[in-house]
Amino acid sequence: MSPHSASQAEGTRAERRAELAAHRTRASGGAWPGRAVTVAALTLGLLIALAVATQAALAWRGGTLAPGPLGARYSVFLSNGQVYYGELLETRAAYLKLGDVYYVQPYTQADGRSGNRLVSRKKSDWHGPDWQAIPTDKIVLIEAVGADSQLARLIEQDKATPP
Repeated sequence: MSPHSASQAEGTRAERRAELAAHRTRASGGAWPGRAVTVAALTLGLLIALAVATQAALAWRGGTLAPGPLGARYSVFLSNGQVYYGELLETRAAYLKLGDVYYVQPYTQADGRSGNRLVSRKKSDWHGPDWQAIPTDKIVLIEAVGADSQLARLIEQDKATPP
């Protein structure tokens, strides 16, 4: 085979490959038919799934804050070690709201022994708050205060005492 005929054969093979590739592309409707539509559909599906997951997480988080009926007294333990006692006024995904709030304050007695006293935020804090909002991400535990508990009796005694 002469060098001229070898280059003709190569040219013919290259032409055949190009024709075959063009035929396959025409037959399949393009390299990836509807690529833009597919990408848009996948993106939309991912966004919807993310929105649904976010709503479910918020609903679940909000649902864990309803330990019982509004108006009942609860102990709220915070991640920094503080504990507040109050009437549950409102629950939201981001916070819960307590009214008639108390906390326990340690003190040292005259004889050197340590003790604890129950403190009303409304009576003792300089601004006399009617309620307190607590961020839910700071709450470790919420427990109901028993109606006949020592704490409930102490709160009732404090409420009976004028400020």
